Amino acid sequence: MNIQQIQEAREQYGIEGWGSGYFGIDDNGNVVCHPTGEEHLSIDLPDLVEQAKENGISAPMILRFPQIIENQIARLHHAFKEAVWEYSYEGGHRAVFPFKVNQRREFIDHIVRCGSDYHYGLEVGSKPELLAAMSYNLSEKALFICNGFKDREFIETGFIAKAMGKNVVLVVEGPDELSHIIDLAKENPALCPDIGIRAKLYSRGSGKWAKSSGESSKFGLTTVEVLHCMSLLKSAGMEDRLQMLHFHIGSQVTEIKRIKNAIKEASRVFAKVTHMGFSPQFLNIGGGVGVDYDGSKTSYQSSANYSLQELANDVVYEIGEVCKREKIQAPQIVTESGRVIAAYHSIVVADIREVQSTESFSAAEGFELDFNENTNHKSLGELKYIIENINRKNYIEYYHDSIEYYEEMFTLFNLGYVNLEERALAEQMFYRICRRALYFSSFEKHVPEEFESLQQRMVSKFLANFSIFQSIPDAWSIDQLFPVMPLSHHEQKPTHKATIVDITCDSDGCLERFIDRKDFRQTLDLHSPSDRPYYLGFFLVGAYQESLANEHNLFGAINEAEVYIDEKGDWEIRKTTIGDPIEELLNTRNYDTPEILTSLSKQLESAFSEGKLPGDVKDSYQSRLEVMMAGSPYLRESNKNKYL
Repeated sequence: MNIQQIQEAREQYGIEGWGSGYFGIDDNGNVVCHPTGEEHLSIDLPDLVEQAKENGISAPMILRFPQIIENQIARLHHAFKEAVWEYSYEGGHRAVFPFKVNQRREFIDHIVRCGSDYHYGLEVGSKPELLAAMSYNLSEKALFICNGFKDREFIETGFIAKAMGKNVVLVVEGPDELSHIIDLAKENPALCPDIGIRAKLYSRGSGKWAKSSGESSKFGLTTVEVLHCMSLLKSAGMEDRLQMLHFHIGSQVTEIKRIKNAIKEASRVFAKVTHMGFSPQFLNIGGGVGVDYDGSKTSYQSSANYSLQELANDVVYEIGEVCKREKIQAPQIVTESGRVIAAYHSIVVADIREVQSTESFSAAEGFELDFNENTNHKSLGELKYIIENINRKNYIEYYHDSIEYYEEMFTLFNLGYVNLEERALAEQMFYRICRRALYFSSFEKHVPEEFESLQQRMVSKFLANFSIFQSIPDAWSIDQLFPVMPLSHHEQKPTHKATIVDITCDSDGCLERFIDRKDFRQTLDLHSPSDRPYYLGFFLVGAYQESLANEHNLFGAINEAEVYIDEKGDWEIRKTTIGDPIEELLNTRNYDTPEILTSLSKQLESAFSEGKLPGDVKDSYQSRLEVMMAGSPYLRESNKNKYL
């Protein structure tokens, strides 16, 4: 086994940085998962994919590791527990999971079950989320926070949740919402939930979602509105119901100093509200904890320059210091972290179906073009000479010559002096020369600019059997970077500089930006697939991607496998889920699938009646269409790859 090459792969794909102890490459060159974060307990992902296939689940698929969810919840709580002890903080820490990050029932089931020992709560922002969350029996101490814009019906439902015994906090987004709460509280004072106020801070976050914070934020009350709400509560004699001050500075905050600035400001607001005769217990710092998608641990938009422990230390310290200076009781710190809890637990796996390369001579297996020096044009002879004689000393000169001969062949073709076979042969020879020239240029200390440009033109396209719009929509919509790498072959040196295209009929269905420690890369290093399947893994996709997924080209949800490992290292697939069948996807667009099948049957019957189809063929076609209707919209997995 090529241990040196495997170590190069670990560095090349940055897995030891972004993997956070959950992912790595073993000494066989395969990607492995450590669901508990313990290195000695690992799951070989290529083996897992093969086992899933035996269980009837083929790629594209999502591999889920619920134990990672449990581990991330534990890491978050232990970080704050450690910080509370370190700084002798008089308050505590409570956490809730924001429903919007991943509303899938199986995921929320895991959140509730894994979080019960930590009194882990839920946060909702819409009526559907509210009703779904109400169905869970949470810990008695778990918070049930209602954010988002609310009408009277939403607020009334919050009262019902309170009546069911949940620790409901209605976070008001405006004075009108508070007026509805006050009116309902007059009718049912014992069932009135606790009230929270979301303040609009001056401090801003950082990264892609910085605009969701600061004075121009979509959510939160201005200082004037906060005072207005406090006045309404005093007038209603409901000062005691104000139990939470809330703020949020955006998702995926990349810089810890931005969080610290916001914490200082919010702590002052909390203190001033307390001094005005109110006694809130909770300071809700919202979400926004960043995930280090590229492993660089920097303030780059796909990273975060802090750890969970550093975050907890800074939050607890800053709030504690302000409370000491203001001489008030330290609050319970509430976090609504979602991305950092969910992101790591799932991987999208897609099989590569074709490799589209500029090396057109590999387009068809067994198909070769022959050069005949007696009949072929003399420019082809010159290209052949360059192929045979190009070296490290003359590659620049010979590359320039090849461009001249190549362009001459196209000119002659347009004038009718060169046939199609000669044009194809010219393409084949020219791209061979380009590859050789790029190889020789790689030895240069400073690569000539023209060869950097040539490298971009020589990129291969790997066709992955999935939809970017369905499985990683953020990569398309906001250029979010996710770690992408093959699940195997890491004992071999990559042979392609590649981009990834999906199977949708959309030019945007491609990945041309990949993680890198310094910035981002425009290509991904991939191997030439052999006869066995070649799988790509798209990592850290557990947060938001399923909530935002769309069915472009009617490609729906993909297959799933849920995996657990025990303390002995034995793992098993405990649950599989089949992706959306074609008939279900058509139904979502108001098609009547029985009606479609009836129409197809009638048309086949008509073709049979007119003598266009034999009876056995008609019946065979009918059966095929019915099977297809109940099947997957994705390409059936193949054991062989094609090269274009």
